[in-house]
Amino acid sequence: MFYRQYYLSPIGRLCLVASDQALYGIWLEGQKHFQAGIKEEELVDTSNPILKMTRAWLEAYFKGNNPSPDTLPLADRGTSFQLKVWSALQDIPAGQSRTYSQIGKVISCQSAQAVGTAVGKNPWLVLVPCHRVLPSSGHIGKYAAGEEAKRFLLHLEGIRFDKS
Repeated sequence: MFYRQYYLSPIGRLCLVASDQALYGIWLEGQKHFQAGIKEEELVDTSNPILKMTRAWLEAYFKGNNPSPDTLPLADRGTSFQLKVWSALQDIPAGQSRTYSQIGKVISCQSAQAVGTAVGKNPWLVLVPCHRVLPSSGHIGKYAAGEEAKRFLLHLEGIRFDKS
């Protein structure tokens, strides 16, 4: 059984899903890979302690603070490659960005496209900062939750990017 709760954020309504042990995801309604394979019949619309901690983390983040993501237990999900990429994302400090190629070097993968695919399937929107990954061109690049959401998050963190 999974617990689901919604959180109204400055980028839109976020769907939070957790078990009794871990956070399974944070998705913007309508984004690519929404609820990542979790079936509706497995969900109960109520809170639990992990969802309460997630809401508190999001509140602090959207107020411009830099809460530690280490306080939230993340579910063990994804392929071994995805887990490597997502771990590398967690190492990007707030207020900084990395390119897909830089992430690839960290995990010993020469394919920026493979890295980009894994970044796009990150189930923990905002918490695991996939928005901090930019193309080497300096442009904003793609984002599973949409370009407007990515622009907002980068601006909130003071990260510069080519606006064209």
